[in-house]
Amino acid sequence: MLPTTFLSWLGSMSFDVAFVLVILPTVLIAIVGTLLVRTIFAGLLTSASSVGPAKNQVAAEIYAVVLGFIIVYGFSEFNEARQNVLKETATLGRLMAQAPLAGEETGQAIIAGVRGYSETVATKEWPLMANGGESREALAWLRTLDKSIVTAGGITDGFVKMRLSTLLDEVVARRVDRIAAAPDPALAEIIFQLLLVGVGLAIVMGWFLRGPSIFVHLILVALISSSVITMMVLSAQLLYPFSGPVSISPAPFLSLATPREE
Repeated sequence: MLPTTFLSWLGSMSFDVAFVLVILPTVLIAIVGTLLVRTIFAGLLTSASSVGPAKNQVAAEIYAVVLGFIIVYGFSEFNEARQNVLKETATLGRLMAQAPLAGEETGQAIIAGVRGYSETVATKEWPLMANGGESREALAWLRTLDKSIVTAGGITDGFVKMRLSTLLDEVVARRVDRIAAAPDPALAEIIFQLLLVGVGLAIVMGWFLRGPSIFVHLILVALISSSVITMMVLSAQLLYPFSGPVSISPAPFLSLATPREE
């Protein structure tokens, strides 16, 4: 599934590609802009240099707090999404293990349903989750599992049916959390605009600061701009846990989908 926003596009690319397409051009813009401003407004920079650093420091502190919050939030959401995947597959494994208690025919139907659901999630739903999507086929497998448990006949112990239904309910709840892990496109657009404004401030405000050495000043501008845009890419990677190089693997679902040799 193609990225729907620029932020999701950042989250889907590797750091090497991001360096060439995003980070390096940003550094070049910062350096060229600095040279142009120092050439055009050379006489004005001296008088503004006493105020400029103070303003730049305040803006940098505000943006650092905001960006730090986004990174911490993204890291927390990423770990939570990974935990939900592991809990969902663990619950599916318990459902398969306890399926034979419902009888041979029903147990085989439940096991087949779990394997079909796991394979569908790993192969078809996983690419859709990059942008918060879901697979209707996976949902159909859940309905099939629910029907197999509810309509199971010949079960003398009602506790078995209730136990299987509880496990399936937990799977559904974990699936909802997994699909909701990627941010809504509208929210992602707002986050991207906030990050973009900060990157723009980091680049533009550096143009109007005058340092004692143009060479040292250009190095500082390059370091600051590259650091800010790199953190922006990292934020995108964490906010989209099912795409890009920093992503959660569907391997646990594939393991369930593969029949084990007895």
